[in-house]
Amino acid sequence: MLKFWKSLSYTSKLSIIAFLITLVLGFVSIGLLGMALYYCVAFLFTSYAPLNDWRGDWVWPAIIIAGMIWSFSFILAGIIWHYLSKFISSKIILRIIYLSILWLSAALIWSILISNNLESQL
Repeated sequence: MLKFWKSLSYTSKLSIIAFLITLVLGFVSIGLLGMALYYCVAFLFTSYAPLNDWRGDWVWPAIIIAGMIWSFSFILAGIIWHYLSKFISSKIILRIIYLSILWLSAALIWSILISNNLESQL
């Protein structure tokens, strides 16, 4: 196992560590991470009621689960970095792609959560 860990690139190691930290943080923060992610993508959902107006038993679990599910995007971004680094030599472009994957995954997660829960209340 140690040999496998040493064979990983810096970005792969960072992605695994970030995945583990955000997975735990998503649960331990009791929704703070999920709310922070929502506010990063909230401008995409202006046609819906703001977060403070949401009501029901689904809201708090959705906020908690959003942060926990988002942690998997670090693994996805690390894998994509690994394969794209063979074709793209610019670290700046790779970092932009990495961050874009993290942001897009937050937008996708919140889009699914909102469309499955908030639309049923309208």
